[in-house]
Amino acid sequence: MASIKKITDNISQLSSVVEEYGIALNKEPQNFSLKITIDNLKSQIDDLQNQLYQENLKREKEIVQLRFKGKLARFGTFPLSLVGGLTNSFSNAVFNTSKYFQFGNKGGVKIDNIINETIDLRLEGLGRGSTIFYLSAKTSPDLFGNSVIQNSLDNVFDLLNSQSPEQIIDNISIVGSRSIKYYSDFFEELNKDDLELDLTWHTPNETVKKWDGTKEKILSLYNTLNSIKLSEPEEISFEGEIITLSLKGRFEIFSTDKERFYGTFPNELIEQIKQLHVGDFCKGTILKTIIFNAATGKEKYEYILRDIEI
Repeated sequence: MASIKKITDNISQLSSVVEEYGIALNKEPQNFSLKITIDNLKSQIDDLQNQLYQENLKREKEIVQLRFKGKLARFGTFPLSLVGGLTNSFSNAVFNTSKYFQFGNKGGVKIDNIINETIDLRLEGLGRGSTIFYLSAKTSPDLFGNSVIQNSLDNVFDLLNSQSPEQIIDNISIVGSRSIKYYSDFFEELNKDDLELDLTWHTPNETVKKWDGTKEKILSLYNTLNSIKLSEPEEISFEGEIITLSLKGRFEIFSTDKERFYGTFPNELIEQIKQLHVGDFCKGTILKTIIFNAATGKEKYEYILRDIEI
């Protein structure tokens, strides 16, 4: 899968160049040469995304290893009564992160069915001694080569590897505030059973992502997430200028009311986003949720782009 890293790096580089040229074109809208250059670069990106799609089809599935450690996982055995609770709470967390990545805060039976079919989370097997579990999920690339589960696992590991309560709160925006409950349940289950956990994923980019889930880290994550209170989501209509649009799911908009909105957009908007440029005047709606940390008294805003047009 070495080619996947090369392809994604090229897409990222070309996308940055397109963004820079887009800013220049916004200042010189009649510059025909710039328009041709941007169109050529976008064509190259389209070709690369098709290559990424083909490579991810070959990959087929993502495998995550969960290695449990503790008194209950000694001597190569594991209590059968705990298997369901631990694997279900972890898979629920990954499932809801995947749903957030693809659809934002949208929900419902239809969306749940789509995510279930897309990632198809399964208990793939057991390692020697039955204290190692292998969970699998379908890579399922979309037409742009993006994989919901690959992006979701990236975000899961970013949250798990947070170095402080403040960073945990910041990383909630990449897994979605509605996913908090499921991560909290998972950490509570580990803590209750006095277990530690090593989590490992061999990514498509020639790297191995790991999390060394010690008792201290598990308790810190649980306590921080358990202290969070969420407001009811508020829908905000806006008009303003696009400051940032990243194919990695980030946006920044400066509204005519002189408010700056910075947050994420779901993967289902990617085709629409590709038609927009930095500097464009746009309008749309954003979903705002206040994330309040009861332990520190601090709050943070989560902004999710619902729709946008120029």
